[in-house]
Formats: sequence, C-alpha cells, structure tokens
Amino acid sequence: MIGQISRFAGIGVLATTLHVIVAIVAAEFFAVTPLLANSIGFFAAFSLSYLGHGRITFGTSLEHRYHAPRFLTVSAIGLVLSTALTELIAVQLGASFVLAMAVVAFAVPISTFFFCKFWVFARPYSTDP
Repeated sequence: MIGQISRFAGIGVLATTLHVIVAIVAAEFFAVTPLLANSIGFFAAFSLSYLGHGRITFGTSLEHRYHAPRFLTVSAIGLVLSTALTELIAVQLGASFVLAMAVVAFAVPISTFFFCKFWVFARPYSTDP
C-alpha cells in the first residue's frame, strides 16, 4: 500500500501542476476568462488523474463506462468536502484560512485515495447492467 500511496501522491502533484499550467496558459495566451481557464485546467488535471490513478496507482485496465463516472463522483465529493471544511473551519469557527487549507490538503487526498482504492478502481467488479 505504501507504493500505491507514493504513486497516488506523485500523480496528484503532476495533476495539480498540469491544472495550474494549463489554466495560466489558457488565460494569458488565449485570453479566456479566469473561470473558463480554471475549468480547462481542471479538466486537464482530471483526465491525467483518472488515467494515472487508474493505470499507474491502482493498475486497473480502465473500463471507462464503469470507472469514469465513479471517479467523477469522487472528484465531486472532494470538492464538496473541501468546501464544507473551509466553511466550517474558516467561516463558522472563525479559525484561520491557512488552517482550513491545511486540513483540506490533508483530508481531501486521504479520503480520495481510499474512495479510489476501495470503490472507483476496486477489483473484482462487474460491469453487468
């Protein structure tokens, strides 16, 4: 499992880097709005994460109709968790935003790893309707 965690972290760093670079390039060189640039960057990172985690981290032969919706669901859960933790810690409790981001940076990747390991890319699975 240590190997999977290392691969998961490496792909996460690559995906985050790709997100930022693509978003900046889209905004600065193609003059798209910041929100659109961020969305383009997110999609690029999402694609890298899905393929990288599926094939490299968890060694799955991806069946996109099965794995992709699950991965999208986990990504959405990560966004909701990130937002909820930020609201709770920084807004409701009045703690520092930096503390909120530290908790998010710890909690979201860990929960995402376990969702991916035990649900998104878990074996055995059935693709029967």
